[in-house]
Amino acid sequence: MESPALSAAIRLLSGKRLTKAQLGAKLRDRGYEPASVEAAVATCEERRYIDDRTYAQLYVKSVLDRKPVGRMRLLHDLLRHGIEGDLAHQVIDEFEGDDEERIDRALAKLEAIRPQDGYEQLGRRLERQGFTAPQIAKVLRKRAHVRGAIPNFETLE
Repeated sequence: MESPALSAAIRLLSGKRLTKAQLGAKLRDRGYEPASVEAAVATCEERRYIDDRTYAQLYVKSVLDRKPVGRMRLLHDLLRHGIEGDLAHQVIDEFEGDDEERIDRALAKLEAIRPQDGYEQLGRRLERQGFTAPQIAKVLRKRAHVRGAIPNFETLE
């Protein structure tokens, strides 16, 4: 016989993919005892109803299919969804190969949307999208050959 917490967990998972942390939080919010929540989450994991690695892989793929974002943004989002840090890094590393292409696409999109933005604004926007300072400096240097010299750029390093 299934426990009430396990039945609730299965109902929750039938509607939407969740991480272990999200499932535990939803069960606790519904008033289930911590021990029964842990047992229900463990049972769901044993039965492979939940899998944080698969969740993280699908999440990263779906985000990258929609928009170009950097490693830091992906990491922040995965951690916010309850994925453990080591697993989040591993999954992001699986998608790392096209970093340069992603930041090029992000910059091209920003320039198309906001052509009046200077290098400082573009750099800040790329940073908010989760790209690192060295990546941003590299792509802006490359873009400077097309758009012109970057004023005071050497001080940004």
